[in-house]
Amino acid sequence: MYVKLRRKETISEEHAVYVLIGAVLGALIGSTVVASLQDIPALVHNVHNHGFLGLLQGKTIVGGLFGGIIGVEIGKKLAGHQHSTGDDMVLPLAIAMCIGRIGCFLTGLSDDTYGIPTSSIFGIDVGDGVKRHPTSLYDIVFLLSLVMVIRWSARRKPYEGFQFALFSTAYFLYRFGIEWLKPSIKPYVGMSSIQWTCVLGVLYYVVYFIVQKRRMNYAQSSVHLH
Repeated sequence: MYVKLRRKETISEEHAVYVLIGAVLGALIGSTVVASLQDIPALVHNVHNHGFLGLLQGKTIVGGLFGGIIGVEIGKKLAGHQHSTGDDMVLPLAIAMCIGRIGCFLTGLSDDTYGIPTSSIFGIDVGDGVKRHPTSLYDIVFLLSLVMVIRWSARRKPYEGFQFALFSTAYFLYRFGIEWLKPSIKPYVGMSSIQWTCVLGVLYYVVYFIVQKRRMNYAQSSVHLH
């Protein structure tokens, strides 16, 4: 979908290959590392029983997104590409994440993405006879709503890369909050590795937005001077 939708005037086909490879490898590494840090005893157990393959037992979308962002930046550096490429990735990435969440929901308890018990009308039995928050379905609803908002505001974006930055920041904030509805262990000062990754992601984009705002102000002041 990315190859089909990418704007050729934004990035050449040669550079797009670097970006795509960086995104895939970064996402794979990031999703694995963050998921592994989520439960160290489980990681040790998996490595003991499965060797190196034990490192690949778990993955998380948040780690994949954060790792993918880093991978794309590295790919751009290697390709010598200076401009932002993220806006073309918003829709393909959102669709991919929704497909992944369908798999999480259908897998049930063994996927460890289910929510805590609830008595609300949204509660769904995922296999243990207990109605729980269907957090995977919440993700899908949030992602589709976020994409509609971003697509609606596409013509008003102040600069290239704004849409992807908005998408990533919103998702990091959402996932930080939704993790409180999951029964996952939170060993790092009361938070999980996923939540700390969300914090790092939000901080990264806070700096990004500040830098972009200063660049816009500088460009406007230069125009006025001339």
